[in-house]
Amino acid sequence: MSVMLDKVQVVKRMCPVIFMLDTSGSMSGAPVGAVNAAIEGVLPELISMNEDNADNEIKIGVMTFDSDIKWVTGDSELVTPDELKTNWQDLNADGLTSMGSAFLELNNKLSISHGFMKHASGSVAPVLFLLSDGEPTDDYKYGLNKLQENNWYKVAAKVAIGYGESNDDVLREFTRNVETVLHTDRPEDLKKLIRFVTITSSRVASSGTNAVSPDNNPVDPDDNTQQVANALQAQGGSLTNADADETW
Repeated sequence: MSVMLDKVQVVKRMCPVIFMLDTSGSMSGAPVGAVNAAIEGVLPELISMNEDNADNEIKIGVMTFDSDIKWVTGDSELVTPDELKTNWQDLNADGLTSMGSAFLELNNKLSISHGFMKHASGSVAPVLFLLSDGEPTDDYKYGLNKLQENNWYKVAAKVAIGYGESNDDVLREFTRNVETVLHTDRPEDLKKLIRFVTITSSRVASSGTNAVSPDNNPVDPDDNTQQVANALQAQGGSLTNADADETW
């Protein structure tokens, strides 16, 4: 006698990947073009990673900061790579570099009561990706101090890319790990680095286990930022010579 087994849909844990992208005026032209190409280019790989991972699903948030703060992907929920690929519109660059305001907004969204982490009991540690090409034009210290009190920030895998005249010391304050801050002065390398860092950090994060305790507070079993640093170093050191078409 054959036994029919009902198919049970497995609910995947969320793996948040949040981009904070500097779209100030100094990013106009080739730099913001490289950012647009990099995001569009990496989405098919993130889609493939979701298809291959039975446990965790990457969800994406894209914030731009210039004179204003904007969630390109919406400010209520993170989206799947498929959804972002369908709805992606190229970014433009103009205005100032309101990095402190961006940090405060990220802190607000890393909340289980009203932010992106309201499904935290089904989430692994997030990836926080920061890109900037200049000095903050507001009080970044205040915003960063608030963010660094956030428990989800503490367990996150934090990476940053500095472009051109970026203040990489500020980026290191954000990641708290010099090995996860990379720099380039060339738009073509910027595109490669965004892809390289996104794929590597997403692989590390999406292989993680549940990053919350039974009361929905994040726990820190591992140093996720250092794990990303180790993976980046193993993949290619400075990374600026990475082949954009290389198979990861």
